[in-house]
Amino acid sequence: MKKKSIVIRKGTEEDLEAFFELYWISSLEHTHYSGILDSLKPKEKCQEYIINRQRELITDPDQFFFVAEDKKKVIGIITGHVGERDESRVYRIERIGFIDEVCVHPDYRTSGIGNDLLEAILDQLYAEGVEFVGVGVAFKNPAFHFYKSCGFTPEGMWLIQKKKSYKKKKPRKK
Repeated sequence: MKKKSIVIRKGTEEDLEAFFELYWISSLEHTHYSGILDSLKPKEKCQEYIINRQRELITDPDQFFFVAEDKKKVIGIITGHVGERDESRVYRIERIGFIDEVCVHPDYRTSGIGNDLLEAILDQLYAEGVEFVGVGVAFKNPAFHFYKSCGFTPEGMWLIQKKKSYKKKKPRKK
């Protein structure tokens, strides 16, 4: 694989099958380190939904989709969007950029393709006038270190509770 043959371009509807295949490879890897949040339904049940959802997003001006291509074969994808910061529905703080999905075919990892895709989407998101870009990634995900190496810093953490561990507190005695 020669890096000179790699092209980064905007994704199109014709790329959706390849998008799904890379997304699926990545999803299978996630179940090994993310635990209960990433249990997968069968591939056939996911494929139509994910492709149709991405098809809708392609037409949204706040959504962005880029592919890395090697000799007409899609070998990487990245998606992102501009949206409201979670708490801004209450406070109306600001709109920010989000990285949604990054998937590079295993044969092309560590070749700089992820960096090239990230640069393309960051250029697009910052051109939209956002002041910062966020990405959600599990600490155990190897991508955590990739994002840190690209200048992202940890700024928060999700905490989860399993339904089976939920216990109502006893009322306080007065």
